[in-house]
Amino acid sequence: MTNRNKLDQWSYFEERGLAGRFECSWAEAPDYRAVATALRVEEEMLACDLTQARRWFRDYSEENLVWVAGQSPGWVTMFTVSGLFPWRALDSLPQPGGRAYHLLYYAGEISEQAYVNAGEWQDLPAEHWDRPRREGAGLIGSSDLAQEMNFYLAALAYKTGRFIDNSWFATPGLLCRIPEGAWPRE
Repeated sequence: MTNRNKLDQWSYFEERGLAGRFECSWAEAPDYRAVATALRVEEEMLACDLTQARRWFRDYSEENLVWVAGQSPGWVTMFTVSGLFPWRALDSLPQPGGRAYHLLYYAGEISEQAYVNAGEWQDLPAEHWDRPRREGAGLIGSSDLAQEMNFYLAALAYKTGRFIDNSWFATPGLLCRIPEGAWPRE
């Protein structure tokens, strides 16, 4: 096992063939099962970790599959395995007064991070970027994309209390199917 810099999070996705398209959300919530229910998922869910769930990974698919798991105490992560995440749901997922984040890399572009604070869509506060900038997170990685994603993922790790590493992929969670029409696209 190599001793990898904790800020080099993007390489875990590259190693697992998940870097072609990345979509993940984080919400302040005490229970990942409650978040799965709030996402209006179909009743049938598969208990698995992300390593197992990635068998269903499709860069561009019509089927909306999301792996939902605990990120750290008080935080839940939702990794889009197939299709698109219903980002319109973000403001209804955190506990009252809580925050949620959404990060998307798709078709060669990183979208601006979505941020919800206490049920309101807002711009990320400037201090959100202070610690990853101070620690050089944007200098880690073998490409411009890797450096930018490591910067964004480090900012989220500092907020949610957990970095992406091998154990993150082994966290127990639920693979959930979000039915077509459960959330508006626009």
